[in-house]
Amino acid sequence: MSAGAALELAVAQRKEQATVGSLLGRRYAELLHAEKHTDCVFHVCEQQLKGHKLILSAASPVFEAMFYGPLQELEPEIEIHDISAPIFKVLLEYIYTGSVDYECMQLEAAIELYYAAEKYLLDQLIADALLAITRKLRFSNVLPALELSVCMGLDSLLDVCMSFFMRCCVNNDQYMSYLKEHYVHVSKECVKSIIAACKEPHKLLLWYVYEWTQQECDDAGLGDAANWQQVSGAADLADSAAPTPPATLVERCYYKACRPFTVDAESHVWRLGLKCSRFISVLGLVLNSRLAPNLTCHVGYVPQEYRESLRIDLYPDGGDQPVWTHIIQNQTTKYNCDLHLSWSRDEACVLTPEVHYVLQLRWESSAYGAEYPCSLQSCLVDGIHFIDGDSFSGCLLKGLRYVNLV
Repeated sequence: MSAGAALELAVAQRKEQATVGSLLGRRYAELLHAEKHTDCVFHVCEQQLKGHKLILSAASPVFEAMFYGPLQELEPEIEIHDISAPIFKVLLEYIYTGSVDYECMQLEAAIELYYAAEKYLLDQLIADALLAITRKLRFSNVLPALELSVCMGLDSLLDVCMSFFMRCCVNNDQYMSYLKEHYVHVSKECVKSIIAACKEPHKLLLWYVYEWTQQECDDAGLGDAANWQQVSGAADLADSAAPTPPATLVERCYYKACRPFTVDAESHVWRLGLKCSRFISVLGLVLNSRLAPNLTCHVGYVPQEYRESLRIDLYPDGGDQPVWTHIIQNQTTKYNCDLHLSWSRDEACVLTPEVHYVLQLRWESSAYGAEYPCSLQSCLVDGIHFIDGDSFSGCLLKGLRYVNLV
């Protein structure tokens, strides 16, 4: 048999297996929904959910031991006290059909489903639920997720949530501003876990430990916590920082040159929309530098460099206050080349998934008369959407440097 024929045969076999699996899944689902030939009943939060011992045992070694092991349940009715009825229904649907709809599921439900998967040793569901949880973590829910993982003793979930917190939150001024407005109080064990995970005393960590201690003192009636700022374990923070991933440079695809953008009193601000499909930390921008001026009064002299100064602001779409600001002051730049604007990781701005931001560049009056080349460029690069404005044709932003946080 030739290699081509063998490949076609393998593809045909995989399609046949997928078809058979889909057909079996539909038939199993019909058995579950119609409650045909059931031989066990689960009592979950005053609801009765029926199933089939053989199907459940084939999926989970826990169910197998429960129904057919030496300590098998003699009664066909089982009480479930630690899982809610909606999530236990999702668990049964997964066992019978092999699929879960995570799109409409809240983070708390995904965490409970992960707990159920751990309880019944469903390896693939464990991996799928952790991936769904990773995609649903946000500034607003990461601390409650950490609290749940610590209180429930779910180590793999704790690793996922702590990794997100360390990479996206702990050294992020945007998150610190958010947390000051939306403070979340967690247990002492959760605070200890956060302290143990940190490799250095970040500003956010010190602020949160103080706020947490103050809240604990208030709840206990002990008054001001000004003299209680050091929490047990904080002195044990290691001096070495965790290794940081390298930055990635992405550039948009060039299509066509357009009329240059001229900075003057009426147009000294330039805007661009940004949206990303995942958490990224932006560490720099790449623009077209200025066009060399035509100095006809200085015969034989052509300047090669200039001093770039501008202010960069990042706004949430529709917001009037920037969530991040950076100022470039007198950066030596060559004419007619790429202008690389960069900043440290401590100063980086974080883009939240599927949030529309507006990036604004503002020049002072000293830049009036300067011209920046513009061009039509691609709008989507590596999951990052560049949304050009309508104030003029083309764009002067060529790309950006970033680090994936998740």
